[in-house]
Amino acid sequence: MEVQLSEAEKVFIIHGAQEGLRADGRGPLDYRPIIVQTGVLATTNGSARVQIGSTDLLIGVKAELISVDTAVYRNRLNFFVDCSANATPLFAGRGGEEFADELSAALDAAYDNNYVLPDLKKLILSPMHAWKLFVDIVLLQCDGNVIDAAGLGVKAALKDTEISKVIVRPADEGKYTIDLPDDNTVWKLDTSRVPLFVSVNRLGTAKIVDNSLTEEACTRTSVWIAVAPQFVSDINHNQNNQCAVKRDGSIITFMRQCGGGTLEIDSLG
Repeated sequence: MEVQLSEAEKVFIIHGAQEGLRADGRGPLDYRPIIVQTGVLATTNGSARVQIGSTDLLIGVKAELISVDTAVYRNRLNFFVDCSANATPLFAGRGGEEFADELSAALDAAYDNNYVLPDLKKLILSPMHAWKLFVDIVLLQCDGNVIDAAGLGVKAALKDTEISKVIVRPADEGKYTIDLPDDNTVWKLDTSRVPLFVSVNRLGTAKIVDNSLTEEACTRTSVWIAVAPQFVSDINHNQNNQCAVKRDGSIITFMRQCGGGTLEIDSLG
């Protein structure tokens, strides 16, 4: 996925980044304006729309009640990314499909653990029933740095997600029935540990974040990193013996180099 630029344009963009002044006036670690909206799709359990500059994504989360042997069930989120040529002509042909697969693989790997969403265990309703969560991401417009926008959008959509409480009753022959309560109450996922993505990019000798589409055409290599907050619990020795939770560092749940060449991780510091 690359914009066609002349060599003179690439030199201008790279030299500007190396001097600490990017083509749009930002510094190396500056993001473009970020807009996050939640509850934008009425037909989903949770949804969000994220805009970083002109990059625009729509994310929806759907909960589906399935019959499955929960003893061998892979209780994880199911990601699907749609990058059509409507977002950018660069996605014509198989370009959009390959980039979508790359994004969904990164998200799947970042969430493939029991730490980031501890409430996943609550999706198992019985030995033969579970809620299955589908996360659909549609790229409406592409102007670079899609992975950061996707990570932010998934977190916002998960925070907006409401899942119906159900009543599980034993039935004959070791089976179970699932009923909705009369008041149709819902519960929400704990998203305090959900990771955010940051893409660190090498533009010449400069290190920048939030690449625009033209900057991506000049980027030598990038590193995608998903970072989740780490929490520890302390026992307050008071009369209520309450447990306090505090932030203590971060956990990297995913890291991958994109693009050609080699990269020493120390050079990103």
